[in-house]
Amino acid sequence: MQVDDEQIVGEDFSDAQLDQQQWSGRNYVACNFRDADLSGVKTTSVVFTECDFTGTDLTESVHVDSAFRSCTFTRTNLQHSVFRRSTFIGSTFDDCRMRPATYDEVDFTLVGIGGADLRGVDLSGCRMVEANLVDTDLRKSVLTSVDLSGARATGARLDNADLRGARADVNLWVAASLTGAKIELTQAVAYAQAHGLFVEG
Repeated sequence: MQVDDEQIVGEDFSDAQLDQQQWSGRNYVACNFRDADLSGVKTTSVVFTECDFTGTDLTESVHVDSAFRSCTFTRTNLQHSVFRRSTFIGSTFDDCRMRPATYDEVDFTLVGIGGADLRGVDLSGCRMVEANLVDTDLRKSVLTSVDLSGARATGARLDNADLRGARADVNLWVAASLTGAKIELTQAVAYAQAHGLFVEG
């Protein structure tokens, strides 16, 4: 299981004990990792495409320059994991443990994380373009310089979050709860205009 630079297609790793392994340059396609133990796994430039991580233990795992494309995360445990310069494009998260964890320059474009608990998580510098943030709990999270263009945010809780420098559409300013959130002057103008106010001077 330590062989690198290989493509693995359609393999069933359900219930497998793969903890503490180091993978580099691999390409997993349509593989099943349901209920597998991937705790402490370290991946570098590994690509997972349409893989199933339902019930998978990813605690304390580290992923650098890796990609999870259109993958399924259901009841997955990502606590104390680290993702750097990685992507989750098109993936979905349902009832997962996503904090505490480190997300450094992570691309969440088109990701479904509706209803997720991301309270207090530092997501600064991440991309969340057209992400599903419906009912997501982002209270006290750090979203500085995050690209939220096209994100669906109905019912999202951004109270006391730091949104300074974030790019957002009208939908965010009118659909999310923003009590106590930190924003910049230009964002304040956008917020006012989104609520039908006319800003002068």
